[in-house]
Amino acid sequence: MKWGFKAAVMALFAAAAFGSASAQLKMGYVNSEKIFTQFEGTKIAQDKFNREVARWEQEASKRAKEITEMKEQLEKQSLLLSAERKKALEDSLRQKLILHEKFLQEKFGQKGEVLTKNEELTKPILEKIQKIIDKIAKDEQFDFIFDWRAGGVIFAKQSYDLTDRVLAQLAKEK
Repeated sequence: MKWGFKAAVMALFAAAAFGSASAQLKMGYVNSEKIFTQFEGTKIAQDKFNREVARWEQEASKRAKEITEMKEQLEKQSLLLSAERKKALEDSLRQKLILHEKFLQEKFGQKGEVLTKNEELTKPILEKIQKIIDKIAKDEQFDFIFDWRAGGVIFAKQSYDLTDRVLAQLAKEK
């Protein structure tokens, strides 16, 4: 992303240096955050993602509660239990803790299902948005289209904002 911005800045400087070239330069920008918040497809994907994450959070909470209950039971009955029974309960508790940690890593870790599910749901949306931006850029011969939200744009005329047009195209493609 940084490389693209640097290339665009260098192109702007080069165009300004050649004077007349800057008059032919056509730029636009979009606000990716606005597109994401207003596009219905994003809302549907977000709801699906939220339901899945909530299900995993409930499972994690249920497992944590079981572990807490086992700890309390072990503490209360510790003096009454035989050494064998106490060891068996401690081993069972340890196993539940290990499984719980494994579950948390599988679902919420750096390479967990939360990340995978998010990518799975957003990738088609991003591809659709990119396709529309590419079409607008090609059809109208834009030299650069920046993402306002991602940074890099210090000033832009409102007339260059293509966000609403991308949203309109997304709405047409339902």
